[in-house]
Amino acid sequence: MANTTPIPNSTPHNLGLFRLQGFSGRQSELLKLHEWLTGGDDLPAIFITGPQGIGKSTLATAVAWNHLRHFSDGIIRVGAAGGDRFRIYDIVRTMDTVFGTTLTRVSEERWGINILEQLYRRKRLLILDELSGATERELSIIVNIISHLHESGGQSRILLINRNYSPVIAGFVQDQLLPLRGLERDNLDQFVQTRAPAPVRQYALEHLDQLYEFTAGEPLTMRLALGLLLDYSWPELATMLEDMSIDEIPTAEAADQPDGEAAALPKARWDSINLVGFAVENLAVAYPEVGPLLDRLVSAAGGASLAALHDLFGADLGLRLDETLQQLQDRALLERDRYQERVVMHPVVRRYLSENATMLGEEWDRNHAEYYAEVVQNYQLLPLERWPEVDVEWGNIYEGADWCAGRVQRLWERIPLDIISEPAIDEVGLKLEQADLLADLRLTRTYALALAHYAFWRHPPGIVDWLAAGAVASLALNDMRNYAWLLLSIGRHLFFRNQVEAAMPWLERARAIFDERDLLRELVYVYTDLGTSLRILNKPRQALDHFLTVFDCIAELGDPTSLATAYMNLGSAYYSVNNFEQALRKHRRALRVAMRRNDRYAMASAYNNMGLALERMERLPEAEQAYERALLEFRRIGDLIGVSTCYNNLGSVNYERGGHGQALKWYELDLKLSEVRGAWTDMAATLHNLGHVALEQEDYDRAEGYFKQSRDLYAAFQLTEYVQEEQEMIKYVVAQKPR
Repeated sequence: MANTTPIPNSTPHNLGLFRLQGFSGRQSELLKLHEWLTGGDDLPAIFITGPQGIGKSTLATAVAWNHLRHFSDGIIRVGAAGGDRFRIYDIVRTMDTVFGTTLTRVSEERWGINILEQLYRRKRLLILDELSGATERELSIIVNIISHLHESGGQSRILLINRNYSPVIAGFVQDQLLPLRGLERDNLDQFVQTRAPAPVRQYALEHLDQLYEFTAGEPLTMRLALGLLLDYSWPELATMLEDMSIDEIPTAEAADQPDGEAAALPKARWDSINLVGFAVENLAVAYPEVGPLLDRLVSAAGGASLAALHDLFGADLGLRLDETLQQLQDRALLERDRYQERVVMHPVVRRYLSENATMLGEEWDRNHAEYYAEVVQNYQLLPLERWPEVDVEWGNIYEGADWCAGRVQRLWERIPLDIISEPAIDEVGLKLEQADLLADLRLTRTYALALAHYAFWRHPPGIVDWLAAGAVASLALNDMRNYAWLLLSIGRHLFFRNQVEAAMPWLERARAIFDERDLLRELVYVYTDLGTSLRILNKPRQALDHFLTVFDCIAELGDPTSLATAYMNLGSAYYSVNNFEQALRKHRRALRVAMRRNDRYAMASAYNNMGLALERMERLPEAEQAYERALLEFRRIGDLIGVSTCYNNLGSVNYERGGHGQALKWYELDLKLSEVRGAWTDMAATLHNLGHVALEQEDYDRAEGYFKQSRDLYAAFQLTEYVQEEQEMIKYVVAQKPR
């Protein structure tokens, strides 16, 4: 049974409780998983495999709750979003939601390293539920994470759940493989007591041996059979279901089991997916609305709230909601999460309905997208810290956005991105003759604009398709302002993916449209993005011109809220062209604006930028003072990244001044902070700096130690170029030692 010890509030997780309703048995499996999760070996990966409906996710949830104290740095369960397959993005998105990280804001190429950083030298449990569909590259990233956790001997663990055992991961799992089977016969009494509908509980207890013979204790098959006992006696049920009997494990499933396991698996007499079909058809006789309701709920990726169940999925079905829900629960066709007020469908039920449901058609998909359009707009309305309230519906939002993109493609019979890829379309425009389709275009635009804001922070896969569909819809609606905004958003996403040159034409096209219409606020954004891109492309003077234009636009707007940022961007642009005096002036102006507005983050940033300019002007004492003021402000607002930056800058300026003792102090403070933050690659860079300080002090043993620690950290994250650099430093230090 699940541990009932009170859980510390400080342990972040997203486990949920609904899977544990009526949980029973599995004592030997829980004990084995406990040994693997907490044992002294350094194998970080554990694999639970078995057919759908056997209880893999439930067991993983139970063992995770039991170990919430042990994994005190957090536990997350990750599944695929919407109707899509598993992606690495699902891990970083969930970490952002649960741990408050910002991994989705980092380039995709670093996701593997960043996930590893969140597990390295921590006590965390990562549950990856259903890896089916993961690409070779994604599996390779998971394998690399596991291998480096193995080498580091840390306490984080990765629990993998899948129907099929992956040979790619087998070498890292070794003996920590749990092929899950049905419940033991001795556990069925408790299972029936907790899971059987009350009217048939006693009757089911009288037929446990027969139930076990037909179900082999497989939880979902058992629950489906218990539900059917509401309508049939055991002899009637056994006779009617004789055609569903199976004599052996399906060949494909047996082939996926490890050597020797297939023969030992208990053999259920009933196939769960056929049993689902019988249960659905049987209930639909008494409750005709059940069929359409379940068909609709297939599109409720990640489940549906009770409000959505009433207002959308069952709005026109005349549902006796509570009664219908109870009937579906009793028959294991839906689960009700009473803690989050949601209904969730088991994957086996979803699979059956997906394969056999009547096509609901465009109208239903439109209704679904319209309903969740209200939800997706909360990403624009709510502050970032409240986005987790919306994230619970990400699967439904994903489905709605995908439908909108598909709808636009069907209307024009072309991929939306192809339609807008040529700049000439900006002048020619698009025409849509059918006025009755305008609502679909407005809906598509709504999704795209909301997700453009979401993507600025979180960068989901598929975002370009959604943005392009919104751009096509806006153009057809003759909404040039939002059309240009979505072009800008495509450029921003390409910039995020380090495709800066490819981003520039999209940004320029947006600029031209905004400029022609004198949209000053929008011009501030696009000129800022263009200036930033030009700096990345090593064109600092052109970048400076763009930032000067930004300043002119803000002056015309009379917007004091943007002045500090504009001054800082100008200062950074002057810094890039080595005009440090002007850079200092602009950052000082930024500071004044920020102080008037009591904007402490802007104050801290301005002080830090002033320090950088002063350092390049060799006014080192003043630079140190500026960094100290920045540090004070970053500490006041609790910005640990800002604090870390100041520690490094203070270490650097003291090193330049020859104050090696002070430099050592600041770098060691950053070392401790990096460990608290779990910023291990930052820690490696700080260790490198400490090595140079120790080298200047001619403390060669200490310098060698710092460089070795830095090398080992870089090696743990497979940053081979840095490893080689540290190795060269170690050789240099050894050569300097007195003989």
